[in-house]
Amino acid sequence: MGKRRGFRAGLVVTLVASLALSACIQIPTSGPVVEGERIEGGSAEQVIRVIARPPQANMTPAEIVSGFVSASASVEGDYAVARQYLAPEAAARWDPTTGTTVYDGTLTLNTEGRTDASIAADTSVLLSAAEAGRISAQGRYQVSPAARTVDIRFPLTTVDGQWRIASPPTGLLLSRADIDRAYRSYNIYFPDPSFSTLVPDPRLLPVSDPGVATLLVQALVQGPTDWLAPAVRTGFPDGSSLAVESVPIVDGVARVDLDPLARLTDDATRRAMSAQIMWTLRQVPSIQAVDIAAGGQTLNVPGVTNPQPRDSWPTFDPNAMPTGSTAYAVVGTRVAALTQAFPSFVPGAAGTGDPPLQGIAVSLREDLIAGLDEQSRLWAGPLSAGTTLREVISTPGQSRPSFGGTDLAWVVSSDGQIRKVDTQGIATDVPLEGLATRAVVESIAVSRDGTRAALVTRRGPRAILFIGIIIQRESGPIITSPVRAEARLSDFIDVVWASDDRLIALAAEGAAPAQVFEIDLAKATVRGLGAPEGAVRTAAAPGFPVLVSTRDGRILSPVAGRWDQVTIGASPTYPGG
Repeated sequence: MGKRRGFRAGLVVTLVASLALSACIQIPTSGPVVEGERIEGGSAEQVIRVIARPPQANMTPAEIVSGFVSASASVEGDYAVARQYLAPEAAARWDPTTGTTVYDGTLTLNTEGRTDASIAADTSVLLSAAEAGRISAQGRYQVSPAARTVDIRFPLTTVDGQWRIASPPTGLLLSRADIDRAYRSYNIYFPDPSFSTLVPDPRLLPVSDPGVATLLVQALVQGPTDWLAPAVRTGFPDGSSLAVESVPIVDGVARVDLDPLARLTDDATRRAMSAQIMWTLRQVPSIQAVDIAAGGQTLNVPGVTNPQPRDSWPTFDPNAMPTGSTAYAVVGTRVAALTQAFPSFVPGAAGTGDPPLQGIAVSLREDLIAGLDEQSRLWAGPLSAGTTLREVISTPGQSRPSFGGTDLAWVVSSDGQIRKVDTQGIATDVPLEGLATRAVVESIAVSRDGTRAALVTRRGPRAILFIGIIIQRESGPIITSPVRAEARLSDFIDVVWASDDRLIALAAEGAAPAQVFEIDLAKATVRGLGAPEGAVRTAAAPGFPVLVSTRDGRILSPVAGRWDQVTIGASPTYPGG
C-alpha cells in the first residue's frame, strides 16, 4: 500500500454510532494533539536568550556559587560570564561540554568555613538539589531515578580580595527552567535497519554562535547516540566529517560540504544519507533547500535535483501512514473501520464477531488484526474475506497487543514475558535485557518504525514507563537498554505512540484521577490533556485526533478543551497501534 506524509490536519469521519447504527456523529478535525506541518526546534532568533549577570563586589561564597550556576545557562562567548566566577586557573581548565546535570526546584547552599574574604581560610559551599535528569555530551536527555539528589562541594578561594570558585565540577549544572529557555530539542535522523524509514534520535542542543544548522549536521556525521546506535544504521561512511566545519544558509539554501568519503558510497546509501540530512535540517524554518557537496564538488544523488528541496525524500517520512488510513473500533461485538460515511465492518471473522474481541490492534498495512477475547486470550488473523481468527496464545491475561510498523503482534503475558506472534500464529518469547530484576512488565507498545518499545513496568506499588530499543538478531529480536521515559506519572492504564517522538498515555499522577497525557520523549516532559470519566483505552497516530473509550461504551475525542463523543463503541485503535 502506498505511503504519504503523515502530517494531516485531521480526519473527518461521520459514523453511525449505536448497535443499531442509527445515530450520526463525527470524528473532529481539531483538538490539542492533532498534528499539522511541524515547525520543530527553531532558529536562534526564536530563543529567549539568558542574560547572565557577572559577579559583583563583595559577594558571599554562597552568592558566588549561585551566580555561577545561573550564569552557566548562557553559552555566549564560551560561557564567558560563568567563567568570571572562577579563579583564573579554574576558568582556563573548566570544560562545560562534558554533559549537563539538570535539577528541579530550588538549590540549597550551605557555606562551610569563613565568609569574610579578607581572612585566609578554607571555605567551601555545599550545593544540594533534586536531580531531574542528565544531558549527555551528545545531547541525549536521560531521566534520573526517583529521589536522586545533586550534591556538589564547591571549594572557594580569594582573588584580589573577592571570592572565586577554585574547582568547579566538569560539565554544567542547570535548572529545568534553564533548559527550557536555553536549549531546544531536535531530532537527528538515522535509517532503520532496512533503510526504509527514518528514526529520530532526540537531542537537546544549546543555541550558540555556530548556528543550529551546523550543530545538527555535526551531530549527524558523528552518528547516533550510544543508546540508539544498536537499533539503527547511517548512510554516512565510517570516519566521515564535514569538509567545511560550517553549514551556511544563504537565501534559504543550506550548504553542506562533506569530506570526499561521501563520493565513495553507492546510490542507495547516498539516498539514505540525503534523507538524513534533509529531514534533520528541515527542522530549521529558514531552510528551504539543501546543497550537498563532497570535497567541494556537488554530490550527485539519483532521483533528486541539487539543491534538494525541503520536501525531498517523502518515502523516508518517519510519521508516514498508509494512504486512506482510518481508525478502528469494536462496535457491539464486531470490529469496524470508522470510514468516511458509515462504520464498515471489517472482512473476515473479526467483522462478524467470531470470536468477540476487545483490546484490538491493526497492522500498519491494515491487513492483519490481533485482539483479546473476554478472558484476555490472544487471537490473530488476516483482515480479508473468508478468513478466520486463530487462538494463538490460550493463556488468559495477555496485555493489549501492538503491531508497531511490523507484521508481528507483540503482547505481554500475565507473568511479564514479552511475546511476538508471526503471521502464521506462532508465538515466540522475546528476551528483555537491562531491566531491574524485581520489575515486572505489564504492557508493550512498539513504535511504528519498529525500533523502540514503550514498556509499562511495575516494581512494588509504582508503575514506571520505560523505552527500550529493539535489536534484530539472527535468533530473533531482543529488547534491551530500557530507559525511563518520564518521572511524573505513577500508574498507567494504556500507552500508545502518537508519533515518532511522542507518546499518549492514559495514566494517573499521584492520587489524582487518570487522564490523558502527552509525553515528549526528547525532553521527558508531560502535558495533561484531561479525560472523560471512566476512560479505559486510548488511540493515537500521526496526523489523527486522539481517541479515548470509556467503561460505558463511548468513544470520545478532545475538541477545544472538551471531550466530544465520536461514536458508541470500544477499544479504538489506529493502524500500527
